[in-house]
Amino acid sequence: MIELVRPTVDLSDSWWEMVDDFAVTTIHGSSYRSGDRELLRDREAFEEWVDWLGRMERSDEALPQGRVPSSNRWIVRDGRVVGTIAVRHALTPSLVAEGGHIGYAVSPAVRRQGIARAALGLALRLAASRGIDPVLVTCDATNTASARTITSCGGVLEDEREGVLRHWVRTDAPAQPIGRGPIETRDARLVPVTSEEAAAMRAGERRADWATGYPREDDLDAVGMMPSGPDAWTPRHIVRRSDGLVVGSIGCFGPPDQGVVEVGYGLVADARRGGLMTDVLSGFVRSLEAAGLSVVAHTDPDNVASHRVLARLGFQRHAAQDAADGAEWLWVRGTGGEGVADA
Repeated sequence: MIELVRPTVDLSDSWWEMVDDFAVTTIHGSSYRSGDRELLRDREAFEEWVDWLGRMERSDEALPQGRVPSSNRWIVRDGRVVGTIAVRHALTPSLVAEGGHIGYAVSPAVRRQGIARAALGLALRLAASRGIDPVLVTCDATNTASARTITSCGGVLEDEREGVLRHWVRTDAPAQPIGRGPIETRDARLVPVTSEEAAAMRAGERRADWATGYPREDDLDAVGMMPSGPDAWTPRHIVRRSDGLVVGSIGCFGPPDQGVVEVGYGLVADARRGGLMTDVLSGFVRSLEAAGLSVVAHTDPDNVASHRVLARLGFQRHAAQDAADGAEWLWVRGTGGEGVADA
């Protein structure tokens, strides 16, 4: 039986046996480097390190530069450590390119026994409990075994970047139905724009917590359609957790029409290409669907970045439509699209 166990000194003997099996090879998802060996052989230092691995799960823990909060687990079979796996709660630009949300490694002596697949499946459940959806899992393009493991767990290949295959896996993490309050995602808070803030945006005011470039023209268009008071369909500021800045907006083009809503969204230039939009749109769409709504979106044909975000979240291009300024693409969440062909 495969289990994911929090690191513990009680398993130190089999931990070191696993480390010896890897020799000098990098143990992904372990936070261990071969240069740490001499230090960690001291039992007190090992205990402190194990404690730190546990504290990395806390959002208030001060972490070294480049580290993100993570759920670190050891892969255990029959009471012995046979691998490591880590679920990262957020993505940095480098993790978007290589590393992803989940890193894992199985001891060379016990590979090809289904351990990696079982462990990855359990890690995806852990990611879902953290509200992470979708999950990015990567592997080297030459690692065909790992690619098969990821695919078998539902991974969909997005692309290959500099020899790294990047797969996205849906976890279907639960969400609260959309309402008047903020929506919490892993990397941002989606906070309804107040009437006073909307007036300030239209007046061209600048505020300290608005990122450079905010509001964009599309943000102003969104607040121009606001109702008299905030409600569930009010546009929302995208407040980035890492620095508290408003870096864009997201919302619906009005209340539902026969159970269908259309979403619109965007970020300032400096906030793009780091995975933030995928996280934000995922959280927003799941809240809409938790309210029993179907979700669609329109994009310009040349907006490749938006196409990628929508595709990785399960939207499919449904039809081309004529718009006042040219052709638009209609994207429908899921495979059906019944009742939304003319949305």
